Amino acid sequence: MEEILVALKNNEKPAYKPVNELNYTYRISNNRKCLQGNDGNFEKVVILYIIKSALCNQNKRDAIRKSWGWENRFSDVNIKRIFMLGVSSDSSLQDKIDEEYAKNEDLVQADFIDSYYNNTIKTTMSFKWTFQYCPKAQFIMFVDDDMYVSTKNLLKFIRNPFYKRVELRRKRDLSHGLLNNGKDNLYSKEKVSETLRKYRNPNSRKLLEYDPVISASDGRLLAGYVFFSSPMRHKSSKWYVSLAEYPFSKYPPYVTAGAYVVSYPALEDLYYTSMFTQRFKFDDVYLGIVAKKCGISPLHNKHFYFWRKPYSKEGYSDVIASHGFDDPEEMKKVWEEQRSLGQA
Repeated sequence: MEEILVALKNNEKPAYKPVNELNYTYRISNNRKCLQGNDGNFEKVVILYIIKSALCNQNKRDAIRKSWGWENRFSDVNIKRIFMLGVSSDSSLQDKIDEEYAKNEDLVQADFIDSYYNNTIKTTMSFKWTFQYCPKAQFIMFVDDDMYVSTKNLLKFIRNPFYKRVELRRKRDLSHGLLNNGKDNLYSKEKVSETLRKYRNPNSRKLLEYDPVISASDGRLLAGYVFFSSPMRHKSSKWYVSLAEYPFSKYPPYVTAGAYVVSYPALEDLYYTSMFTQRFKFDDVYLGIVAKKCGISPLHNKHFYFWRKPYSKEGYSDVIASHGFDDPEEMKKVWEEQRSLGQA
């Protein structure tokens, strides 16, 4: 991949052909979102929020627009947001999407079917859109539409994300972090226990050893809640993966997909590398595979919660993102309270 990246960045033809060319067209391209006036130049964007949203979730999008996705939150920080969508065969739903775009001008829609197993396409098409239409974005935050986010805490983090080395083999407190306690879960208690056993096993050091600091010198940041897990081999599982799909016993370290932030240099390499990486049905694992191929080490930040962190005024003072806000009104209420406390 290193040779391929050098060739692509020098506008040369690489020695290998892409296997994943992302030949989807945009039904709504929103290609002027990051343009500066009418002169055709792109403006510098500090944070670009790319919110992965389902077509029917307009109520969640509206709540985000009025809370953490508010583009004018800070007068001295240029923030942009887009909601990334696929398509469906429901023409009446599409009419609503078109109306929503006419009103808010913050949707991007590509012509793949909007479904769970197409989240990998949604992610890579988001990379492509940023590369084509918002290339002066400094940091890109990918978020699901059921997340709470603190822009203020995100800004604190990206100011100096590599300020200290992450302790890799210390035991993490995941007692509140289980989406459920069953085995049929990508982040189940069984998987967490397995990960912690691997931390303590000296024979697993090479597998788990990764150094997020090595990416600091070239500005490539990929940060969120870093997870280690193994493929699920039970055929009845929603997360079943066959040996043909993935022949190895472990996944590379990956950031959980609900919320993570990348710098533009990292996004550029991830985008190019995704073209030379066979698609995988789980978007967060796929991103881990792509990152490993292009030499980007995920940076763990405990303030990205892939579960629902129990809410309290003080408890959310350092939260960057928390999952599980299916009620948009509740999310908006939490954000408003945190903002009044100077924490959002």
